[in-house]
Amino acid sequence: MPYNNEPTVVDETEGIKHYCTCGESSNKPYCDGSHEKLNTGKLPKEFKITEAKQVAICDCGKTGTGPFCDGSHLKG
Repeated sequence: MPYNNEPTVVDETEGIKHYCTCGESSNKPYCDGSHEKLNTGKLPKEFKITEAKQVAICDCGKTGTGPFCDGSHLKG
């Protein structure tokens, strides 16, 4: 199964990030192009981080606040 039932927590730096949404990246939470190789039909989520901070990136595929975790993995 490509998704995990918990977020990936990272100490993020400023800049444009491309977060995996297909669950297949070998470099989670970042996109490594697996969505193209495996034809998943999903695209990475681009997000601009404006200051260094810790973030929780969704890795269950259910969040409503992508790319960030909203606790949906706890709801079953």
